[in-house]
Amino acid sequence: MGGGNDILKPRRTVFVTVGSTCFDALVQAVDTSEVKEELFRKGYTDLLIQIGRGSYVPIKLYDRVIESFHLKIRMPFVLSGFDIQVSYGKSSGMFVSSTGECESLQVDYFTYSSSIADNLRSASLVISHAGSGSIFETLRLGKPLIVVVNEDLMDNHQSELAEELAQRKHLLCTRPQELYQTIGGMDLESLVPYPPADATPVAKVMSRFLGFPDD
Repeated sequence: MGGGNDILKPRRTVFVTVGSTCFDALVQAVDTSEVKEELFRKGYTDLLIQIGRGSYVPIKLYDRVIESFHLKIRMPFVLSGFDIQVSYGKSSGMFVSSTGECESLQVDYFTYSSSIADNLRSASLVISHAGSGSIFETLRLGKPLIVVVNEDLMDNHQSELAEELAQRKHLLCTRPQELYQTIGGMDLESLVPYPPADATPVAKVMSRFLGFPDD
């Protein structure tokens, strides 16, 4: 009967994007067991990471489990009476619940895609670098957003944008080393939807410059 509940459990995906940049600090931060466990505790089921030009590749937890028990084959196995499923192609953060059931946060990653629009649309939570394109596309879709500032970038004006939007409560803003605390304390219900862009003021300024009447 328990298996039927698992099948009906809705999938809630956390999508992480670094854009076209190299932001290993963000990928490493989200790949820690602490962050993955916290996301799982908050009801998320999947973690999809776009790693861009970075050199850090998310660790596949099933490799850790197999290595720690000196197992050389990848197949379902039983540990202390608990069934633990090991899958191919995806990493997973596996946790054993108090009822003895094995539960997991499914993890996958890729480098680039011609478009991440579908990933953003299907996400329940987005964790992004501070690129303005990624920020506004996510806000336009009405998705909860955590922006992680890359402190290694010189003259990073993008962080100013993220911090300003965070002050207006449109998103959460943090640093890689503070990501775990941000996720642990986040209240997504407190976020304010970002209003659609209004081009009217800009159009009026241009019209006045060109000598046209405001109407």
